[in-house]
Amino acid sequence: MSLRGKWLLFKTQHSQLKQQIQQAFLQPSRQNRAVIPEKFATSIVTRERQIFGGRLLTAATGAPLPQHVLLFHGGAYTMQGIDSHRELMETLIQQANLRVTYVDYPLVPEATVDETVVFAMNAYDYLRTQYPDDQFFLMGDSAGGGLALTLLQQLVNHQEPMPAGTILVSPWTDLSMMNPDLTLAAKRDPYLTLATLKKIGFDYAGDHPVTDPVVSPIYGNFDNLGPVLLYYGTNELLAADDERLLQKLQAASGTPFQAHQMPSMLHDYILWRKLPETKQTLAEIKQFILTGEL
Repeated sequence: MSLRGKWLLFKTQHSQLKQQIQQAFLQPSRQNRAVIPEKFATSIVTRERQIFGGRLLTAATGAPLPQHVLLFHGGAYTMQGIDSHRELMETLIQQANLRVTYVDYPLVPEATVDETVVFAMNAYDYLRTQYPDDQFFLMGDSAGGGLALTLLQQLVNHQEPMPAGTILVSPWTDLSMMNPDLTLAAKRDPYLTLATLKKIGFDYAGDHPVTDPVVSPIYGNFDNLGPVLLYYGTNELLAADDERLLQKLQAASGTPFQAHQMPSMLHDYILWRKLPETKQTLAEIKQFILTGEL
């Protein structure tokens, strides 16, 4: 673990961050304007669409490579993307010349899984039509990672064309939060709590059982999902479920994968872009996208 990583862990463990995060999850603002065209670097060309009950924001240089990343942001299905998500997009665009579309999907409490997953399906189909020559990759952090995995499974179920690969960072894949190992894992996490995530999980599920694969993709079929790149930290609440996800990937057919368990890293550590571990992870992600090889 890097010195900067140790400092971040110490700082978050001795701050009010946990309380602040729970309040933000349970009382989400809809005034967040972190990922909007005006906030991007002037060298980046953006195109925004309000469509299917959500929003898509595509960003790229004037002449991007054919690789096109669909970014599903984290935030426990209640929060909009933050500055770190925009900065992540800018890094991928400026350093690898990728096209990136921010998928601003419907959120709790205004929506449930029914609206969110339908939007994700429609957005993927729409972008494939708009950019027929592009090679698509799904990328999601936290709740966005769970949604990306749900989308993958739904594409298989509906026999739709599959993306070239998928990147999952600290994905939230079991919204039931029933894994008994989570109780111990929760003690190590400096900003996620079991009770808050369990409440949000049931709110997001709506009329579905929280163990329905469309809500919690850990219970879905993992065969034939294509290449998957997985990252998670050992100090996060969801690490116990990420280990279950790893077992599912190992048992699957037609789903090659590579998993990176990041020692002492926090949940969604990739949003701290100055961490050496984040820089290493992004370098590996860019290599995967540009080559298609795990």
